[in-house]
Amino acid sequence: MTAAARLVTAAGGPASLCRFRGALVGAVLGDCIGGEFEGTEEVPLDRVLQHLEGLEDETRGDCILQYSDDTAMTRCVAHSLLTRAGFDEQDMARRFAKEYNLAPGRGYGAGVIQVLKKLASPQLSDVFQPARAQFGGRGSFGNGGAMRAAPFALAFRERVDIQRYARLGAMLTHSCSLGYNGAILQALAVHLSLQGALALPQDFLNTLITEMEELEKDESTRSDARVLNESEFPFCARLHRVKELMERNKVSIEEVISELGNGIAALHSVPTAIFCVLHCLEPREGLPEKYGGLERTLAYSLALGGDTDTIACMAGAIAGAHYGIEAIPQAWQRCCEGSEEADMLAQRLHSMYHRAPPEGDAGLLGSGNSQMHSRSGGSSEPQPPE
Repeated sequence: MTAAARLVTAAGGPASLCRFRGALVGAVLGDCIGGEFEGTEEVPLDRVLQHLEGLEDETRGDCILQYSDDTAMTRCVAHSLLTRAGFDEQDMARRFAKEYNLAPGRGYGAGVIQVLKKLASPQLSDVFQPARAQFGGRGSFGNGGAMRAAPFALAFRERVDIQRYARLGAMLTHSCSLGYNGAILQALAVHLSLQGALALPQDFLNTLITEMEELEKDESTRSDARVLNESEFPFCARLHRVKELMERNKVSIEEVISELGNGIAALHSVPTAIFCVLHCLEPREGLPEKYGGLERTLAYSLALGGDTDTIACMAGAIAGAHYGIEAIPQAWQRCCEGSEEADMLAQRLHSMYHRAPPEGDAGLLGSGNSQMHSRSGGSSEPQPPE
């Protein structure tokens, strides 16, 4: 049995409870632990390892690392999907606005704050409108939709549903295709990881490229890419760079940052998070031998600097879905605010995911058909600006 196959066995079969718990708890840990270095351009690896070793220090008492807007909004997504037994844009938008009002100091960006304040208005009928109006009608291409995308992979079985609802969930705050396509890519990466696809890394990456090629054929997507001076298939181009970096015998952190980015744009962070997971499937020079794959992934994510909490959050979700909850150190979990709730939400999503649909009903959770499973029963699917 190969090492990759042993890891799959340890994490349980496809869509196992162990994997679900690993995905959401891994995301929270990445967010909480990564917050230490957010916005720092140069993060020496020894500083990262010192930070991580400190999590094992039993004398630190109840010093809890707080989560940021990444986890705050992910919680809203998970609670909404569970409460409404599917996607309900009105409910999710209300939860985002309420969460911000309750705890505005979680590190929200200035742009999304404007949207969330408008979403709080009881007179607002079209909850997608505030995001559409941003930046002269172009919408945001940041990674705020992607950072909270993991629950969509835990709620829906079929890729078509995961794509549809990850897109709509992102469009509540990020209506530019380079924003919501990043959320789709992140959700698909978590979905594939839940199924054990990372046991074959090249196939995992090729599947993501194929899915994104189809999405990026859309004319509005191509228009957005041209306006932003990006290649015509921007996420596909980045994923091909991931593949090239994986094929090199040695790659420096500087090369990864230069080729993939480490910023707040979805294009400069989602492919980076995917690379972190793939790069750390095997032991890496400079990282402790005692570290498992998830620990390596988070450590490497932090060493890239930049938007460390979000990149580590996304990488933690993908890696956690691969390795499972047993691979996440208990000491790390204890140090992170929200890890227990994330575990509980993952267990509830697992039950919802595996619940058989009613007889004669294609079901909310994975019909794969074309009809919208929205509980609001209201608006049709919004379109991004041309």
